[in-house]
Amino acid sequence: MDELKERINSIVESLKKYPEVVAIILYGSYAKGKEKPLSDIDVAVILKDKSLEAEVSSFSSNILDVVPFHRLPLYIKFEVLKHGKVLFLRDREVFTNVKRRILRDYLEMSYLYKRMQRRVLSQ
Repeated sequence: MDELKERINSIVESLKKYPEVVAIILYGSYAKGKEKPLSDIDVAVILKDKSLEAEVSSFSSNILDVVPFHRLPLYIKFEVLKHGKVLFLRDREVFTNVKRRILRDYLEMSYLYKRMQRRVLSQ
């Protein structure tokens, strides 16, 4: 476990050198404290622009999934913001605006998500 924490810290230290990085968030089972032996580590990176997308993704490995936040589906973005742990935050104002936008979009779409889910489960 210490090796994983060191790996995460190393990635955070590397990514926060880029001024385009707004926030780095741990999410998924590790953020919730529900990891299992085969769980991967999920890290989302909020960027000011998409120019760093390939660089961010290059930090991924077989056990570590580092993804640009904007590439995630809306329902995962909502989960990241709801349950994730912020590992690094450069710009609170931008982060707050992202959170507001995702919450607004999610609330607008949640009705449709639930309706589709009920339809799939009833079949």
